[in-house]
Amino acid sequence: VWGEMQLDYAPHKDTEMFAPRPSEEVVEGMEAHQMELQGIYGMGKFMEYFKDRVVHWQSLLRTVDDTLRMWLSVSRSWAGLESIFLASADIRSQLPEDTKRFEGIDSEFKELMKEATAETNVVNVCSVQGRYEALKGMRERLEMCQKSLNEYLDIKKKIFPRFYFVSSVALLDMLANGTNPPKIMPYLGDCYDALANLRFVQLESGEVSDKTTDRMIAKDGEEVPLAEQFTLEGEVECYLNRLTVAMQDSLRTILSDAVEKAVNWEIETPRHEWLFDYPAQLCITGTQIYWTDETQ
Repeated sequence: VWGEMQLDYAPHKDTEMFAPRPSEEVVEGMEAHQMELQGIYGMGKFMEYFKDRVVHWQSLLRTVDDTLRMWLSVSRSWAGLESIFLASADIRSQLPEDTKRFEGIDSEFKELMKEATAETNVVNVCSVQGRYEALKGMRERLEMCQKSLNEYLDIKKKIFPRFYFVSSVALLDMLANGTNPPKIMPYLGDCYDALANLRFVQLESGEVSDKTTDRMIAKDGEEVPLAEQFTLEGEVECYLNRLTVAMQDSLRTILSDAVEKAVNWEIETPRHEWLFDYPAQLCITGTQIYWTDETQ
């Protein structure tokens, strides 16, 4: 049976690289046959005649199982870190030692896969001498890369705590594209409950700026102007902190004006018209302030 059992390989993204993907037949056969061998081994004197073959296959299938599990673990970790350490300029500059370590792992893993795909039999490919140890060494180094990456992300989260609401994949994308603000706009909704986007100003040349904004756009489409134009420059976690302050200052200014105008509801602007001059959130807050002031 195992002489015909094949290990399947799946292409990695849109590259010529392949990663192992054992079929259900291999996984189920591995579990079933290991259980059967364990049962046979427990038959005592009745299995003495087959003992050498039973022990041989127990050892062989255990080796195949351990190697395959380690291989899949390394493959998943490598695939998750590849785009981070090889494509993100920010990560490469901030974690040079881990980037160098990952480049070494990447080279080894690709070479291993190149050799492995030449052999399709699952037993033969998993029982190659030294393969399990090589994969184990890769996993240990990948764990070091992952640990360093997590520590780096924790530093960013401490600087801008709203990053805790963002998934690791999204956060890495934001950090990688921090110098290109339009690319981080899709993630603003993860950091701010009501904010969906920012409107970038039009330059004198007629082009739309990719760094300077003058309006906030809510998830329901409502637009609120900033008190003054804001430029998203520097590290993403720093300018998002400044953006938070700018939004708060802008809302505070608008609210102050709304409350002042509320005093003249019965003289200049009726309340039902005043409501359409300000953002809904500030209309509710302004009305409560005015009501509280009047009742006291």
